[in-house]
Amino acid sequence: MPRASFLLSKWYLDVVTDAGAVAILYAARLRWGRLHACYASALIDAPGAPLSEDVAIRGIARPRLAGDDLSWANARLAVHGTWRRMAPPIRQNLLRTASGALQWACHMPLAQATVRCGDRVLSGYGYAETLRLSLPPWRLPFDTVRWGHHASGRRSLVWIACDGRERRQWVWLDGQLQPAAEVADEGILNLPRGERHRVESGRVVRDRRVLAALRGALPSLARRVAGPLARMHETKRLGRSAVGAADGRTDHGWTLHEVVRW
Repeated sequence: MPRASFLLSKWYLDVVTDAGAVAILYAARLRWGRLHACYASALIDAPGAPLSEDVAIRGIARPRLAGDDLSWANARLAVHGTWRRMAPPIRQNLLRTASGALQWACHMPLAQATVRCGDRVLSGYGYAETLRLSLPPWRLPFDTVRWGHHASGRRSLVWIACDGRERRQWVWLDGQLQPAAEVADEGILNLPRGERHRVESGRVVRDRRVLAALRGALPSLARRVAGPLARMHETKRLGRSAVGAADGRTDHGWTLHEVVRW
C-alpha cells in the first residue's frame, strides 16, 4: 500500500521591539493523505506582562509578499502585520531525498516591522521565513534542530543546525554563508574577521511540547500525529545579543532562538 502523501507549508513571522517585547506569528497548511488542515497562531510576550497566545483554524490566508514588502492579517486573531525588507533574502535546500525534501526560504532576514494584535502594537526589527516539508518529520535524518536570528539595525545573522543520524549546519552573516562558523549555546563562533556573536541567557518565551498547541484547536490532527511526534518539544528564548568585531566595533540587538527535539 502506498504511503499517504505529506506536505507541510509553514510561514513564520516575528518582530522584536527595542524594549524586548516580541510577537511570534505562524500560518501553516498541512496535507497528509485525506487530512487537510490549516493553522495560525499569534503569541505576544513582553517584559512585565503576561504572555498572550491565540490560535485559529479557519479563514487563514497566506502572507502577501510584494517586492520588499510583506503583510499578513487574520481577523480571528485580530492581527495585522507589515514587514519592510532591510536585507536580501536567503534560500537553502536543507534536505533532498527520494522520499521528499525540506526547503527553507528566509524572505526577510532583517526587516522593519509593525504588528498590531488587538489593542497592542509592536514595532521593531522583524523576520520572515517559510518552510516546506514533503516528508513526515519522523523520517528526517536528525532529531534536534537549533535555529535563531540576531535582530538589529545594522547586521543580520541567521542560523540552522540539525543533529541526529546526520549533522548539518548553516550560518549566514549579512546574507553570506559562513562555512567555518560554529553554532554554540553562547552564540555563533568563528565568524570572519575575528567577529563573534554573543547572546545572553535572556528569558524563555515558550517551553512545551509542540502538540500542546494543537490539541484544543485541531484535536483530530493531534490524535493522528501524537504517536510519532508525542515527544517533540520546543524551547524558544529571547536575549540581548551583540555581533562584535576584533577592532572593538559592536552591533547590539536581540536574538530569538530555539531548540526543537523529538
